[in-house]
Amino acid sequence: MDFERILTSIFASFIIMIRRIIYLIVSPYKTMRAISTDGDILQAGIILIGVVGYFFIANKFRPYEYHPALLSFITILHILGTMSFFAIFTALSDKKKHINICSFIMLFSYALIPTLVWFVVNSWLFVFIPPPRTLSLLGKGFSIIYMSFSVALLAWKMILVYLAIRYATSFQFFRIIYSLFIYLAIIIPYSLLLYSFGLFRIPFL
Repeated sequence: MDFERILTSIFASFIIMIRRIIYLIVSPYKTMRAISTDGDILQAGIILIGVVGYFFIANKFRPYEYHPALLSFITILHILGTMSFFAIFTALSDKKKHINICSFIMLFSYALIPTLVWFVVNSWLFVFIPPPRTLSLLGKGFSIIYMSFSVALLAWKMILVYLAIRYATSFQFFRIIYSLFIYLAIIIPYSLLLYSFGLFRIPFL
């Protein structure tokens, strides 16, 4: 009975997660606000499992130089580090403010969705439309569509990250931008270090 209850909870969380991902496209503001008050950590767990699963599945299409378990471990550490950074920054900015760790986990996990979608789509494109791609009309048309898709996902990602910081920290616009600059000052050298070791050409942010 307990096992059935666990499966039911996981399935319910999965359905809610899919529904929210759809709503994040059409109504990110309201959806992220609802996520910030949700304590169902299972949804965040499913997203993080999806991130780990991506590395193992993508490795079948295009083998990595390093084992996917190592890449998954580094990525999860990075995700947790990002959450910790903004939580610590919030605590240092206002020592009286209550830090809701669950809110940080939920919001920043959902902010990973555009990144996960982009990496998954790239893996499938590598299988069905492998490089090199020609300079023909079809090749140029594909490049335009691909760039438009990537820019749209980047814009979606930026919106979700902004809203994640907004609802997790309760910061106003300029404080959010300030915290992002500090975060980037740390993450850019970190990403370059990973690149120098051949771990990530593009970091899973």
